[in-house]
Amino acid sequence: MFFQASPKPARRTSTSTAIEALNAPLFTGAQIAAALEVLAMLPEAHRDNPHAQAAVLQAYARDAGLRDETISAVALHARVTALAKWTAAHDPQRQSDPEAVLEAAARHSLSESGSGVAFEPTGFQELILFIEELPW
Repeated sequence: MFFQASPKPARRTSTSTAIEALNAPLFTGAQIAAALEVLAMLPEAHRDNPHAQAAVLQAYARDAGLRDETISAVALHARVTALAKWTAAHDPQRQSDPEAVLEAAARHSLSESGSGVAFEPTGFQELILFIEELPW
């Protein structure tokens, strides 16, 4: 006889739950651009300080009226960090269309990589190329 029971749901890891939380807020390319501008306005001595980055992104999220400003700020930080990693590794000459890159950064799912949270490189590049071809 076979034992019939409902399969147990896959156990969620804290990493997958964290990635899901980072992917939950919805952004636009303009919001990613604004987050980059806010970070660029940090004084030179504080640009590499994650606490300063978090503070200005949380203020931006609050001022922009984003839902749940704390998770939105963390998600924005993850997206701009993933974008910086992708650009350094895959488009150091910045040949991709900047607007398409920002729109892709707003829409592409974040994932866990060996270097932390990132955009899956091939899928991210494909999304950029797709957005570049849109007739808008």
